Formats: sequence, C-alpha cells, structure tokens
Amino acid sequence: MPDIFDKCDVFWQRVKKLSGDYYDESVFFRKFPITNCLPEIEMDGKTYLQIATNDYLGLATHPEVRKIAADVTAEHGVGTPLGARPLTGNTTMHLELERKLAEFRRTEDCLVFNLGLGAMSGTIACIVGRNERVFVDEYAHGCVSDGAKLCKGEASWFKHNDMDDLENQLKACPIDQPKLIAVDGVYGMTGDLAPLPDLVELKNKYNAQLFVDDAHGTGVMGENGRGTPELFGVEDEIELHGGTFAKSFGTFGGYLCGPKKVLDFVKYNSPSFVLTKALPSPITAATIKTLELMQAMPERRHQLWENINVLRSGLREGGFDIGNPEGAVTSIFTKGALALPVVRMLMDKHDIIVNPVMYPAVPYGISIVRMTASALHTPAQMQRLVDAIIEVSNHLPLLEGNQAVAHKAVAHVSE
Repeated sequence: MPDIFDKCDVFWQRVKKLSGDYYDESVFFRKFPITNCLPEIEMDGKTYLQIATNDYLGLATHPEVRKIAADVTAEHGVGTPLGARPLTGNTTMHLELERKLAEFRRTEDCLVFNLGLGAMSGTIACIVGRNERVFVDEYAHGCVSDGAKLCKGEASWFKHNDMDDLENQLKACPIDQPKLIAVDGVYGMTGDLAPLPDLVELKNKYNAQLFVDDAHGTGVMGENGRGTPELFGVEDEIELHGGTFAKSFGTFGGYLCGPKKVLDFVKYNSPSFVLTKALPSPITAATIKTLELMQAMPERRHQLWENINVLRSGLREGGFDIGNPEGAVTSIFTKGALALPVVRMLMDKHDIIVNPVMYPAVPYGISIVRMTASALHTPAQMQRLVDAIIEVSNHLPLLEGNQAVAHKAVAHVSE
C-alpha cells in the first residue's frame, strides 16, 4: 500500500542515479565553524580559503557591528522582543531601521521582516488577490515563486529575461485586470541582471506594478550601492523593492520598501509578518549599523569588484564559459553531478571552499560550482582559486562538462 513517505525514497534514488560515482552526501552538508564568512577559516586543524558565503562587503564580522550586537544583547537579551510586531514586538529600534531603509531606498515607507523569504513570499501571496494576476521570471528566487503559488490570484511564469514572452502573456490579460510583475534584480545562480528598463516600459504599457527582489544587488550594484534599480536609473519607477539582510548587510532578516498604503496592507494581511516573531533586537541593531557602514565605506564595494574581475577574467582565460554575470555571483555550470567531486577536490587538495549546487535547485542533469567573493578577499586569493580550478580540470572533466551545458537554463534557485 502506498505510503506518504514513499516520495523520500524516490527522491534519493533519483539523486543517486544522477550522481553515479560522484555521489557524496558529505559535500552537501559539510560542517563549518560558526564564523564561516572570513576569507580564511580554520577547520579540523587546517586553514581554508573560503569563497562561498554571501557576505559580499565583509560586514558580518565588522568590529562596530559585533560591538553593538554584544551591547544590545547584554542590555536586552538574545531573543527580545518576544512577540510578533502587531503585538509586543514593535520597538523603536525596528521603526528606526525601517525609517533608515526607506531613506536608503528612496521610498515612502519600509517594513522589516524576520526572514527574507517571508518578505518576498508573504508580500506576493497577500498582494495578489482573486481575479488578479502575477507574472514571475522563471529564474526568480524560490521565495518569489512560492509567493506566486500561494496567492489567491492567477500566477504564470515567463522565460528568463524574455520580454517578448512576458509581453505576450500581458497582452492576453484584460488591460484593467490588476497585475504584478515579480523578478530578481540579480539572479542568484547565474549572476545576470533583470532588464529593469524594459520591465518598467512593459509594466507601464500594460497597467502593471513591478516587484524587484534585489537581495544580491543591494550593496553591490549602483554608484551608491542601492542595487540594480540605481544601476539602471529606474528607482522611482519600481513600486515594490524587496531584499534580505543575509547578504551585503551581513546579518539576518528581510524587508519590503514601497508606498505606505501598500505596506500598511501587508503588515495587517501577510501571515509571514503578522504570525511570526519580530526580528531580535541584537540583529536589528547590527543591521542599522551595517546599513550605515554600507553607505560610509564605498571602498569595500570597489574592492569587491576588483576581486570579481580578477576571478572572471582568469576563468575565461582558462577556457571556461561562465556566461555573462553582472552581479557578485560567479558560477561554472557542468554536466551531471560533476560539481560534487570538483568541490571536494578543491577542498581536499587545494584547501579552498566553494559551493556545489545540485538538483533540485537546478535542472536534473546539471550542477554548478558557485563562487562568491567578498570585499575582504584579495586579487591574489582570486588568482589562487583560478589556478586551483584549472588544476582540478586536469584531473576531472570540468572544462568539457562546462562547455557542454553552459547555456542550459537554470530552474528556480535556492540562494
């Protein structure tokens, strides 16, 4: 008789079939030290070069950030305030962070969530109601797609960055049907950007609103680090700006910026805001500080881009097709589960940590070696990574696998 847990066996059989001789569960769930985002980390008596976290500006361990979090913890405790924001969790500290984020994003208002996932999925799920429509880029982060699946309206997905496909779907809807377009500013596996000027043109033409999850763009893109909307000069044309604190901010949580009337609606109607505990005060205080540092230290963003450019030029000179990433993520796509032994060899033979990405985060038959530099790295460390990857490709068919699948599509991503 069928059992509800049968799918678990089917899933792992599928993964093992894909992986073949490369199957290595330990690579998926490696154990890391608590401070895992420094350029060099200590594990089991060895020093590793770490190029695998999203602490793009190196703010997670900044002395000022650590001090303010420690001071708030000493005064108020670790988990306070204990309560949801509509109950006992709304503090002057949360309101200060929201005010400063709204100023930074140049929007009327801001709402802080305790999860980036909650900010994205919770907003879309409650904003798109019955007889309304949401259009989602097929590469969008899983939390954006989940919000579309949870909404009470209609949801459809358009081909990645394909404005013709999106326009055809928009044309098929009545012009007076309320509609939302939801995209990432920077796509988290490929590193390419949403064509925001084209999206603005389409949303104006078809009476839609535009939601941009700029998790990977904020702090990284634009002259002042305000992300892809600033880079493209369309900040005022985007109705809803979403993001996470778990990348350039170096902390935890998420936010939504936009018109006050919309945010007031979300704060009363989104379960991911109403039914969950407020962001803890040490994290809230630390995020206020990292927002200040992000704006006060543009040299960190400049250093980040120097590192990224060394990494990408080196990989391309080595024959790898890395596509056209414009954000901070650099990926090598390859066949099957080949990313697993590549990551293992980089770790075991070269003392370098990068990330493997496997099905179901990407389509069956593809895996990714994913690298994320930070402002704390150096160009010399980037060159060390390039040299190690080229050396690994002399022992494993990484280059061949990359060239075979470099242009295949990536499905809904997990980072």
